[in-house]
This record gives sequence, C-alpha cells and structure tokens, in this order.
Amino acid sequence: MWTVPPLEDLVESLENPQAPIGKRMRAAYFAKQIFTDRGNDDSEESKRILQVLSAQVLNEDHGSLLRHEFAYVLGQLQTRKACPILEQVLQHPEDCVMVRHEAAEALGAIASPSSLVVLKKVFETYTGSLDELADTCKLALNRIIEQQQQQQQNPDAEKNNNTTTAVGCACMLAPFNSVDPADADPKHEGLSTLELGNLLLNDKEDLVERYRAMFSLRNRGGEDAVAELCRALVQDTSSPLLRHEVAFVLGQLQHPSSIDSLAQSLANSQEHVMVRHESAEALGAIDVTSSDQWERIEGILEHYQKDPVQAVAESCVVALDAADYWGHSKNTANDDNDDDDGKEVVETAPTFGQQKHAASTTSTDSSVDARKHVLNQHFNVQAAA
Repeated sequence: MWTVPPLEDLVESLENPQAPIGKRMRAAYFAKQIFTDRGNDDSEESKRILQVLSAQVLNEDHGSLLRHEFAYVLGQLQTRKACPILEQVLQHPEDCVMVRHEAAEALGAIASPSSLVVLKKVFETYTGSLDELADTCKLALNRIIEQQQQQQQNPDAEKNNNTTTAVGCACMLAPFNSVDPADADPKHEGLSTLELGNLLLNDKEDLVERYRAMFSLRNRGGEDAVAELCRALVQDTSSPLLRHEVAFVLGQLQHPSSIDSLAQSLANSQEHVMVRHESAEALGAIDVTSSDQWERIEGILEHYQKDPVQAVAESCVVALDAADYWGHSKNTANDDNDDDDGKEVVETAPTFGQQKHAASTTSTDSSVDARKHVLNQHFNVQAAA
C-alpha cells in the first residue's frame, strides 16, 4: 500500500539542501498535507512542520525557488504562528524579490491584522521602484482588511482566516482549496467570459479588480475561460505579478488548450522570472489527453531545464520530476532519482493527469486517492467528493 512518508523522513529531506530539488518540493507538500489533516497547529507534528519550514525558508542554500515554495506553504497552513518569520523575510532588503513577494502573499493568506503595519511599510517603500513586491503587499493589505470587515459584519460566524466572499451562483464557486490573493466577485456572474477577459487585461483598472476577474474566470472554467486567461498571460505588459498568478491559475485548471501560451511565456527570456517559473510548473500539471501532448511538454521542459536563470531551470526540473514520480505514462519500477520517499511502487503507472483526477488506474482506489490528494496540494485542486 502506498503511504505518506513518515514525518521524520520529510524533515530529513527539507533540512538537506543537497537533496534532489523535486524530493524537497514534494516533502513540503506532504508536510502541508499532514498539517492540514491534523486540523490545528497545536499537535506535535504540526509544531514540528512549522518549525522546520520556518527555519528552511531562511536557508539560502535551498535557492530562491524552494524558499519561495516554503513561504507559500507557510501561508497556506493558515496559522498566525508563521507570521513573524514571513514578516522577517518580507522586510529583508537584500533577499530575492521572488521570495519576498511570496512572503507578502503568505501574510495575506493568513490575514492576521498584526501584519498590517509591516505590509503597509513595505508597500510604501517599494511603490514605484519594485512594483511586483509593492503590489503583492497591496493585495495582501486588501485581503486582510476585507477579512476584518466580513468578521465585523458577521461576528457570530466562525472566526477563521479562510472566509471568502459569497458568490452569486454555483458556476462561480471555486473547485480549489487555495487561499487566493483576492476573491471572485459575485457581480461577475452577469458578465460574459469575454467581458471578464477584457477586465483582466484592462491595465487602467485597479489591480485588485483585475485579480477578481482572473479568479472569476478560473472558477467559471471551460475552454473559453482558459482562452481569456491565456490571452492575458501573453498579451499583458502591465504587471508581471498578474501574469505570474495567471500562469498559476492555468496550472490549477490543467487544460491542454493552455499549452501554447504557457510554452510561449516560458520561452520568453525577457519575461519576469516569477512568470516563467509558474509557466513551467503549470506545463507540468497539464492533464494531457494524448501521448503527443505530453511528449511536447516534456521536450519543452527538458529544453528549459538548461535555462541560465536558475529558478526557471529548477522549475522545469521540478515539473519533470513530478511527472516522473507520479507516473506520466511511465513505469515507476526504476527510480533514477534515488528518491523513494517511502512509497510503494506501482507496477504500471497511470498518467500524471489520471492520478490528479482519479481516473482508472491499475493501483488500488485508496492508493489513487492518496496520490491525487497529495499531488493536488501544489495547485490546491479540491479533491472530488
């Protein structure tokens, strides 16, 4: 039976910057799953996970890609105990902007009012000079203030940090469990998909409203919505922050029609590293419908794993590693990465997309469910009931 690796094995991987990058990435999301399954931050396992991730997000030997993933996971854990370390990362003027940005976004996800002062200070300091960081702080400030207002309007509601704006109809509900930088707007129910796409691309609109349009498109789903997101990814010139989130959302949607745009984004050497990195990981997440599609994606990722930008190259390595580990049309009997993570090998592996969506496989139902649940931790795809 395939099982989640023991926590101490995960800790060993997380604390070793020389471990294969794919193994460290998976360890972070396995740890996130364990923390989420415990349901609180007071268990000994949860405390250990928080301690290790807080230490490793400061460890520059991991590189900016892994450190930014650790910051993301800390935010998704939804515990205010992570705020001090995230605020420390955010305020470090010499740290990588990608890591600092993710720390700001994580603080917005946690939504602790205690972080307002730090976020406002960084926003004011970097507006006009490092807009991707300032804009992340703006989004985080907006989310925290909205959370406060919602709790004031409904004081009897359970006070957790995952409150979301009510939506107008079922088609606007998010099939994802990510804590997003902004919520879909109920008013968008009456807009066409093209109108939402135009709003997303309108650089005269406030960034928060453009983010709302993006998540409304994601929640609506379908090929037309994907087309509008792809249009924004390749046509927008106003905000690398926006484009990087669009790439992440396309990774959540996993639609094959996004391959061309994601490949174009990854290939653009003038594009911001945050955007290219998200495009690479999103390509690896595509739920392919043919071997030809995967062979094309694999060729693209193999090419750019030699990219001179380290975070881009490592993102391609991670995407390929995930596909190999989770069985993208390959047999997992031979593991070239010296990376068993405590898993039981499946004799004939299903495709990467099949494991994401629990399509028919040769493994047991419980094995499929466990694999799908952990893999979906990265793009926060809500497991089907």
